[in-house]
Amino acid sequence: MNKFQIARTALSLSAILVAGSVSAQSPEDVIKAKFPETAGELAITSNTTYNKALKNKYRELYKKMSDGIGEIVTVEHVGVNEMPELQFFDARTLKDMQKAGTLGDLKAAIQNEQHKIANLMREEQYGADSAQGIRLLSTFQEFCKQNALEDAYPSWSILFKDYPKISQTVYSNGVNIIKKKRELAKDSKEQQIWVDTLMMVYDQRIKYFAASSKLYNEAYLLGRKGVDLQKYRKGAIEVPYNTLIKAIDLGGKNTEYAVIQTAMQSVIAMYNAEKIDATVVVEKYLQFADILSQKRADENAKLANASSDKDKQKAESDLATCSQVEGGILGLFSNSTAAQCDVLVNAFSGKLKANPNDLELCDKIVRVLGQKGCTDSQLYEDAVTKVIANNPTESACFGLARMLEKKGKEDDAIENYKKAISLSSVDTMKAIYNCSIAKLLQKKNQFSNARTYARNAIELNPNYGLPYLIIATMYGANPVGEDHFEKSMTYWLVIDKLQKAKSVDPSIASEAQQLINRYIGQCPKKEEAFMHSVTAGKTVTIGGWIGESTTARF
Repeated sequence: MNKFQIARTALSLSAILVAGSVSAQSPEDVIKAKFPETAGELAITSNTTYNKALKNKYRELYKKMSDGIGEIVTVEHVGVNEMPELQFFDARTLKDMQKAGTLGDLKAAIQNEQHKIANLMREEQYGADSAQGIRLLSTFQEFCKQNALEDAYPSWSILFKDYPKISQTVYSNGVNIIKKKRELAKDSKEQQIWVDTLMMVYDQRIKYFAASSKLYNEAYLLGRKGVDLQKYRKGAIEVPYNTLIKAIDLGGKNTEYAVIQTAMQSVIAMYNAEKIDATVVVEKYLQFADILSQKRADENAKLANASSDKDKQKAESDLATCSQVEGGILGLFSNSTAAQCDVLVNAFSGKLKANPNDLELCDKIVRVLGQKGCTDSQLYEDAVTKVIANNPTESACFGLARMLEKKGKEDDAIENYKKAISLSSVDTMKAIYNCSIAKLLQKKNQFSNARTYARNAIELNPNYGLPYLIIATMYGANPVGEDHFEKSMTYWLVIDKLQKAKSVDPSIASEAQQLINRYIGQCPKKEEAFMHSVTAGKTVTIGGWIGESTTARF
């Protein structure tokens, strides 16, 4: 070997030794070398605005990064000594980084770059990687079908962060997933983290889907969010209150029943915390009551037009729910100190003084004070007089009738109850007005006419016990017959009416039973009935103005 060959060999060995001792490249250097776009045309900073014209280039870069991460993962699993054949990275580079312990850092750095792209492309329905998005969505939905919410979470979390516009199911199922996570949380602090996430689910769905959805619009989603805020954020009463009120303002009669009920609870909580005054409580109660009245009218229309048993059952169920919520918000309002007569009068007096010609305000005063029986005040009289003079309403006519009744002006009161009936669209209210007329006619000894109005009330509301009591007491006070025995048979019919009142209306059961106890002793005795050929089980007719039949029993 000549000197030249020896020198060349020495240089080669030296180069090999030097190369072997060179430290592995840094993750940043590798990214610059393999993904130069990240520093060039596709560079992403905090000020970068998404450019749709670059969509395909971003997706190509994202895919290339995924391929690179795939090779890193493979190397991590097989180890240094069984290096696979690589298509993207140089095997020596990854081997050196694995020896140096920086291979994981490289993977994390590439994933961070991917996240930048994914975050930038969130406005695209299928994000930065449509194939991955569709695959994740399929996996997520399959787990949800199986109610395997814990298994669905990993796919869901990526979809929520990187593919927020891919499907509404990410949010409809996401609510259940996060609520499950909250249930499984180990402490209250972790629970609140999941509540924060739940609120983000609602907010993101509103941002991306509310405007394009007729049913699941902003009002609907805010309502659901408000209900969960009220449930999970016990101390923060203003946040659920503002959310629920906005939901109802936007949704009107399309607002869900649970939202209205929860909103009334929130109103009372705000009032008790002295964050709103009594007038706001009244206004919100009236707003919610009006919405429920509209919903009731719609449900009645659906019931009347039901074309199948399923539709009929649905309408009947919704009507029952409506009644339950109407009673619920009335109970919340009535049990609040905001609904005490002196508080209501004080709350409204200043407003009416400042706006004496505000007929809408006058109508609210009439409705609220009338419901609470606060009709003795000058405020009530002034308000009802103005409403009747300008635009008679159902509540104003009813209120005026009650006021006239207290003053002993029965005939004028009856006329105004009749006006209230003509203006009402709610059968239960019409039944109340008919009963009011029946009681006044009973007082005037116009028994047959009074019974007609009581029967009207029963027809309008079969579950209303008061009209049965009115008929029973009229029969009891005015038995029909030629002699004592015939008159005593009337009390069998009286007890029939009282038993019916008990069976349909538990609220008056106690009063009805007291009357039964009073009248039962006036029924015919078995020995006396035998002398008149009346035996147990025989149908007997009570004549005269009563004209009804009953059954003999002893």
